[in-house]
Amino acid sequence: MIFFSILSLLFWPIVIIGLIIFFARRRKKGMHPVNDKEWYLQLALSKEDAVSQFFLLLTVFFLGVTLLAFNRDLGDPFSWRTILFVTSALGLVSAYYLKTLYSLAFGLIGMTAWWGAQAAEWIQGKDIKTSAIFAGLAFVALLFYSLGHFHEREIKWKRFALVYLVLGIISITGVLFFFSSKPGLSVLGDMTKGASFFGSWQITLSLFIFLAALAGVAFYTMAKKLVSPFEFLAVLLLTLLFGTMALLPQQSLFLQAGSSYNFYSGGQELSRSGVLWALIFNFVVFFELLGLIFSGYLRRETWLINLGALFLFLLIIVKYFDWFFTFLDKSIFFIGAGILLFVVGWFMERGRKYMISNIKKPTPQIP
Repeated sequence: MIFFSILSLLFWPIVIIGLIIFFARRRKKGMHPVNDKEWYLQLALSKEDAVSQFFLLLTVFFLGVTLLAFNRDLGDPFSWRTILFVTSALGLVSAYYLKTLYSLAFGLIGMTAWWGAQAAEWIQGKDIKTSAIFAGLAFVALLFYSLGHFHEREIKWKRFALVYLVLGIISITGVLFFFSSKPGLSVLGDMTKGASFFGSWQITLSLFIFLAALAGVAFYTMAKKLVSPFEFLAVLLLTLLFGTMALLPQQSLFLQAGSSYNFYSGGQELSRSGVLWALIFNFVVFFELLGLIFSGYLRRETWLINLGALFLFLLIIVKYFDWFFTFLDKSIFFIGAGILLFVVGWFMERGRKYMISNIKKPTPQIP
């Protein structure tokens, strides 16, 4: 559980860093945002816009710090979770009122963190399996993805749609990536220990609210043709997968009962159920990344192709280390890794450039 705790602490900072690295683009010189087809990929449309968004974000942040200080001086009548909820809600309200991306990202992350902390408080002392909390957070990530396409109805919300999509895609991909490894399977086994989440009415109600919201938004985007049937099916299948994880009985994923994964010795051998879940998660994460690339090609979105290709490249390399590090001689292993890096990188870059070049070709006009 120590690794899971560290992962939980680092997860959202990684999301923020990934958001900044992959989607912070400098506007082309002399190019007005109205004339730039990919203007929505910019976190700020101008230097003035960036400064104003940053100061608004600081205002919301310092408001939360001030509320925490007043709350402590008054003897803590409210929990820190309540302060986080209020601050995040104000961040979301200001984001939609003033159309600022920084406050939107802060509000969404804060609200998600609030529910996770509140859910942990609800199950405290009840011995309820933590897989229910994970399922709730996964539903929220899928809801973000669906809300991203929901915001694409109008051009003025195009940049907001990007924030929702990026948060949803990176969260779901990171989760699938982690659970496709032995450490992730070890955490999955620990999460399924305990009683059913029906023992907490707050958790049960929250999960049903998330499911209802996700179903409503997903079916709406499908009806309005904002998503393809392929994307709609992917959301449903992922919802089914994470919902199943919340209902799982205690899983023994390693042959030695009661053992936990050892990061230094390579861990225990997987049991039959462990092998099954490893196959499921590796299969899902691989086709999820292929789906991202295919979706980007159909939507003519170069950023989606680039993101999917990057994650797919990382997946192939990580799996090579995960599967062959303990089986091959180290010299052969690293020589093979170098060859694999070169071959996979070359083919993926050729494929990525081919798809992007086809996207940028002008669409022929019908006379």
